[in-house]
Amino acid sequence: MKITGIDLYPSNSSNYISLGFQDLSRQNSYNVITIVGLDADEITPRFYGPETTRFYDLALSRRDIVLRIELNPKFSQNETFSDLRDTLYKFISSSRTGKIQLRFNNEAYSVAAVSGFVTKFEASHFEKNPEVQLTVKCDDPMLKAVDPVVVSVAGLNFTNAIIVDDKSTAPHGFKFELGVTAAIGDVITITDPNDTSWHFTMSLGWGLLAGDTIFFSTAYKDRQLYVVRGATTYYIGDWVGVGSVWPLIFPGVNTFAFTNPTSLAWHNISYYPTYWGV
Repeated sequence: MKITGIDLYPSNSSNYISLGFQDLSRQNSYNVITIVGLDADEITPRFYGPETTRFYDLALSRRDIVLRIELNPKFSQNETFSDLRDTLYKFISSSRTGKIQLRFNNEAYSVAAVSGFVTKFEASHFEKNPEVQLTVKCDDPMLKAVDPVVVSVAGLNFTNAIIVDDKSTAPHGFKFELGVTAAIGDVITITDPNDTSWHFTMSLGWGLLAGDTIFFSTAYKDRQLYVVRGATTYYIGDWVGVGSVWPLIFPGVNTFAFTNPTSLAWHNISYYPTYWGV
């Protein structure tokens, strides 16, 4: 992932501070000297599934990002080192959530972002070139795109649905919405036609009717599964079958197959490209 700059956003705000790299013209008020914590420091395999068929999922532990930032006041505009420090202090405490977001840019395009809390703000006050050092604790360590990829569902079938993710470097969840076009039984199964060693099964105990809509998410900390019938929402996360493996999207080509393919219709699919590190 190529990055040329970082923007620092307070939670739920469109205001930001630009943190430049190698600003030879000295136009930027804040210049990043070093960053620690943007690599995949410790990837841990987590095993799950039935004893006869074991699967593993790779995950990162909590990410701590440390930014060492040079302050470059505009003295011609009566700006001081203290002014720049105060602006940073305000940005890290300007929302009720306390979160900030770091967006990693390639020129004018935001490639990915990560959110967290500033746990340390260290400043050198009496140096020739004063600096600050921020430590950002990120409970969700993965770097994710700012905007989702919306997959075209035109011509996408249910016996060999192909989703190609040519941006991500790490596996990730996704969201999709299905419409029920004809009454079907109480079980819907998702699997990979090229790898039938895993499955995801919804065993409802009651049938689905034409006009029902199924909402599904396997995104990190946002797993959802529910059916909307008319004005009523039925949460069916407790009806996931034993031994089910939540489907993910991996870098490259992904294929999925559904039972009852003639009774379903795609409404939408989306995901956020996800990266282990920079």
